[in-house]
Amino acid sequence: MSVQSSSSFSPAQRVRVSDQEVGRRLDNFLLSRVDAPRSAVYRWVRTGQVRVNRRRASPSQRLAEGDEVRIPPHREDAQMDSVAPPEIEIPVLYEDKDLLVVNKPSGLAVHGGSRLRFGMIDVLRLHRGEESLELAHRLDRGTSGCLIVARNRPALLGIQRQLRKRQAQKYYRLLVHGCWPEEIEEVRQSLRVNRRRARGRKVVADASGQTARTRFQIVEQFAADCLLEAQITTGRTHQIRVHAQQVGHPVVGDDRYGQRSVNQKAKAQGFRRMFLHAHAVEFAHPVHKKIICAQAPLDAECEDYLDALRTSKAKR
Repeated sequence: MSVQSSSSFSPAQRVRVSDQEVGRRLDNFLLSRVDAPRSAVYRWVRTGQVRVNRRRASPSQRLAEGDEVRIPPHREDAQMDSVAPPEIEIPVLYEDKDLLVVNKPSGLAVHGGSRLRFGMIDVLRLHRGEESLELAHRLDRGTSGCLIVARNRPALLGIQRQLRKRQAQKYYRLLVHGCWPEEIEEVRQSLRVNRRRARGRKVVADASGQTARTRFQIVEQFAADCLLEAQITTGRTHQIRVHAQQVGHPVVGDDRYGQRSVNQKAKAQGFRRMFLHAHAVEFAHPVHKKIICAQAPLDAECEDYLDALRTSKAKR
């Protein structure tokens, strides 16, 4: 199903930051106020079209109450013009008046961008008619599973505070190639984002980078692959994928850090995604402090592939 796109022109605006928006990043503030591609918003900031108190600013600048933000004139799309978001199902694992925990499908980016007309957050906002929904954290496009979404500013700040202080727990299931060494229960390897690549970011192990720590536990060993559980205590870009690669056992289906021959073999058997799934989150509710535990089941494609590996192992 497709939706025809219509557009309207919005003149320049000067918007005051309210007390509910104190501490918010400039880029997130802008994205919540305009219906424009993410790439366009960053271009406005980079070229000085966006001003905070009549001065140039960076996308990561935190806003204070009463700040005046200039939003440049732009054309807004009234509707999305690709696959209609209502066709995408996003299961809800937990819900109350302050937050949601959803099971993000693999292949769906959390945000729209220059090549994507919409992301998961846009789908949720359209489905539920809630403009205030905000992502508390992120998952890679190819990763499925638990994602926390805040329904108000206090809940957003509360969850992000726990994540920053490493008080919230996130657990992943991943399938790696080869036999994972039992003695490797933790990988501590600093990571640095290499921004010089022509196509997308790639993270490299580098002592000068940010500290990263991942705990691994074997769940099930197959003939040529191993199902692991990973717990991250730091939330670096592509952390689990790079740490698994550093051990010599890349994630199956990972086109960026994996082995081409392994991925081609998996695709030949009908498995076409990356096998990385955020299967559980545990955190204190930001309002009433009750411990919330949410689990997301593996999708049918992952379960079917595991069943095929079990069958192959049994025949040996």
